[in-house]
Parts: sequence; C-alpha cells; structure tokens
Amino acid sequence: MNLKRLLLLPGALALVLTAAPLLPVAAQTPSSPTGQYQKHGHTLNLTAAQKAQLKQIHVATRSQINAILTPTQQAQLASAKGQGQAGKVWSSLNLTADQKAKLRALRQSEKQQTDAVLTPAQRQQLQQQRQQH
Repeated sequence: MNLKRLLLLPGALALVLTAAPLLPVAAQTPSSPTGQYQKHGHTLNLTAAQKAQLKQIHVATRSQINAILTPTQQAQLASAKGQGQAGKVWSSLNLTADQKAKLRALRQSEKQQTDAVLTPAQRQQLQQQRQQH
C-alpha cells in the first residue's frame, strides 16, 4: 500500500507543477473594476445605481433588437457573436428598409437613455472616447 502511495506522489507532483503556471493567469484575469463602465474601450467611473440603469437599458435594447429581427437573422447574429464577429455580420443580415429605420431609432433611443444616466463629466468623457474610436 505504501509503495502505491510513493508511486502516486511523483505523478501528483508533476500534475500540480504542470497546472501551477496556469493558476496565476486565471487569478489575474481582469474583472470589471467596481464603478467602471467598459464598452469598446470606454472607461467611466459609475455608481452602482448607474451601472444597474445602464444594464437595464442594454438588456431592454437587446430584446427590442431581437423583436425587430427575423428568426434567421437572430440565428446569424447569435452565430457571429459566438465567433466574435458580431460587428461584421450586420451588413450581411439583409435587413429591410423598415428594419434599418427601426434599428437606427432604437440605437438613438439607447444612446439618449444612456446619456441621461451619465453625469455631464461622464458624458463629455464618453463623447471624447467616441470621437477617438
């Protein structure tokens, strides 16, 4: 029995030493700092209430977008998001003129709602970041 344990020890040690370099990487994976809003490289100091409001606006907008898109378009968009290509797929969705108009109005509404949540200083910082982007 002791011989089996002695033979397992080097194997366990090798496993731990192999996995050990991966642990600091996982532990250092940056999470969103408290009070920070990050979207397309934008970083704004936000209160918890602002973060909650922005999340609510974002979720509502996404559900409205899905209501505008056909099931086929929704599937194409979901597939592209899974591959990290969501920004590039919009032109290939074959949107109708009506869909384009509705989406444009929805995006404008989302922007106005987002701006209403932000302080004047945050809006100015976001505007500068949008121009740089």
